[in-house]
Amino acid sequence: MLALVSVTAIWGSTFPLTKDLVARLPIADLYAARFGIAVVVLVAIRPKALRNLPARLWAVGALLGLVYGVALTLQTIGLAELPSSVSGFVTGSYLVMTPLIALVWLKTRVGRSTWAAVGLATVGTASFSLLSGPASAPAGAVALTAVSAALYAVHLVALGKWSRPQDAYALSVVQILTLAVVMTVAAAPDGIALPDSAVDWTGVVYLATVAGAGTFLAQTWAQAHVPPTAAAVVIAVEPVWATAFAAVLYGEPLTWTVLVGGGCMLAAMGIVARPVPEERPCPESRVSAVS
Repeated sequence: MLALVSVTAIWGSTFPLTKDLVARLPIADLYAARFGIAVVVLVAIRPKALRNLPARLWAVGALLGLVYGVALTLQTIGLAELPSSVSGFVTGSYLVMTPLIALVWLKTRVGRSTWAAVGLATVGTASFSLLSGPASAPAGAVALTAVSAALYAVHLVALGKWSRPQDAYALSVVQILTLAVVMTVAAAPDGIALPDSAVDWTGVVYLATVAGAGTFLAQTWAQAHVPPTAAAVVIAVEPVWATAFAAVLYGEPLTWTVLVGGGCMLAAMGIVARPVPEERPCPESRVSAVS
């Protein structure tokens, strides 16, 4: 759990930082550099990590990497138009989506409280655009971020289902390698733009190492031990971290619409966070039924 708490705090810090960087770097170029550095770091630490990997692990890692890459791209496109706090809370709606996806995929029971949480999360997500107006929270950007949240939930459930402690490192490398290849291909036609200042390079290196290689490894390892719903609950405080970093480091205002929408989202997360006695471990995972 401590690993997931650390991951959550680090992810929260990436919202305002990424928003700042994409103002000067194209999205694909930023992530090509970020994940390229991340995979080099992971391979340098453990050069034999990819040696003799079974085909299944390559396939699972590539699929997880693609899902995460699409989610990250959509989230970043939305973040370019949204305050970091709004993006963080809408992204956090994957906590509510996770048990619903587990219901469809893993046949996990979903109770009335979860449906109530879905309703609250919907109200909270809608409030960012309906109450704030198009100037501060465009509906299209909110919708893209909500789709990215759904994909993060899919990644969360899939990672919990397929991750094993002994495969955590290799699976992290394959996911990041997939992201690096996809983003490099996307950025290549116009040439890959790199940061042109020490400050931007510092941000990219932080995203690549601490918020990239480190968090992927920590999450993949942790979710081999923690059920997806429990993991989602721990990660649910990510929007709070995002809001705090945005307010302290970048001076983003805490408007009443953020407080209303965020309050609905946190209430939904709190409902889902309540223990459900009927839940049982998933037979496909060593611990449960998981960017």
